Amino acid sequence: MNDWQNHPEIDPVIVQALVGAVGVETFADMREQFATDLRSLAEAYQKSYADGAYDQARAQAHALKGAAANIGLVQLSVLAGEFEREASDPGTDLAAILDRSLVKLEAAT
Repeated sequence: MNDWQNHPEIDPVIVQALVGAVGVETFADMREQFATDLRSLAEAYQKSYADGAYDQARAQAHALKGAAANIGLVQLSVLAGEFEREASDPGTDLAAILDRSLVKLEAAT
């Protein structure tokens, strides 16, 4: 389950397209809301997995994959896609990549 590490953390083309479409200030607001939503989805995945609710965990991973892709967080989206295909223990990978991706996203704008 290390395929996600072979992808860039963010897609600057998607980020710049979003910034161009909505402006820097609106994007900053969107980024904050996305960060909150992504953290919530990651936590929901971890809880579902820990509870043994693997179908629910895969559904949370699917939502996380799409939300991350929408804002250009490539590694996070790929990692969530791996969890969607096969619910597995996220260990520290999920939280670590989420944190790194959000830092890179902020720096990209």
